[in-house]
Amino acid sequence: MSRAQLPTEIVTAHASDGTPLTVYLDAPARPRPDAATVVLVHGASVTADLWRAHTRHLTARGFRVLRYDQRAHGHSPRGQAPLSIEQLTDDLDRVVRACTPAGPLVLAGHSLGALLLQDLVARRPALLSRVRGMVLLSATARQASILPGLRPRALLVAAGRGLAALAFAHAPSVVDWARRHLPPTHRYALTERPEGGTVDGPPRCRHGVRHTRTADLFTLWQTLHHYQPHNLNVLERLGNRVLLMAGADDRHIPAVDTAHLAGLLPDARLEIVPRATHALPIRHPDLISDHIAALAAHGTDRFGLAS
Repeated sequence: MSRAQLPTEIVTAHASDGTPLTVYLDAPARPRPDAATVVLVHGASVTADLWRAHTRHLTARGFRVLRYDQRAHGHSPRGQAPLSIEQLTDDLDRVVRACTPAGPLVLAGHSLGALLLQDLVARRPALLSRVRGMVLLSATARQASILPGLRPRALLVAAGRGLAALAFAHAPSVVDWARRHLPPTHRYALTERPEGGTVDGPPRCRHGVRHTRTADLFTLWQTLHHYQPHNLNVLERLGNRVLLMAGADDRHIPAVDTAHLAGLLPDARLEIVPRATHALPIRHPDLISDHIAALAAHGTDRFGLAS
């Protein structure tokens, strides 16, 4: 453990249906005065471990970091509520209210996590008074598409997604049976969620869906596919304190979709990272952490932002 970071504190925030959501709080050994808390939201099929390198980087700079496993991911169980954008946004809202009820914030999310942050500020505009900035990775204001383009490779990807969607929709129990017979270390293996025991951090990112049933994975996809974005006027009020980042080679949420969102937020900044894929936060943690830290610092003169 770095001397700049204290041990991870693991707490529980309860969702509206009573589901216990596992939250990870990392505090710096030497906090910056008036530093913002950084809230990091992962996307579908991974865990809060997505932000491991970012957390080390940010705590070393004196910032407190909040991460959590979304329901049906990592150490957070599925619960009884529907896997809807509304419910996932309400989960995020309850995590923020319970674990960082006051003080300045910087919000950062990837893919589904970015969408939930857009939804959060639209539903709770009063939160903007605390938000110093937002970093939205692989973000979009469009419905998710099974077809990521018209090039031959994109058509092959779409065919694979289409076949997977058919199996997920019409025979999820069969897919679950196959997943249970995969090697336990396989990223798509389905294993029973351990009861009790000691939790010392989020499960590895690649194991994000090991406890998530196939039917729930399909529901998450359908949720993204049918999502209707909220009015972006609230987000527009943050001006250039919104940074949109995308991988130039992202086949899940193409960079053109993030650029489209930037066009709806005329003061937002847009950065397309060359040769980067949907794994943008994994492949470029230092770059992303630097941007987050610049917003989280009390003096944000670097970008001409109000502190």
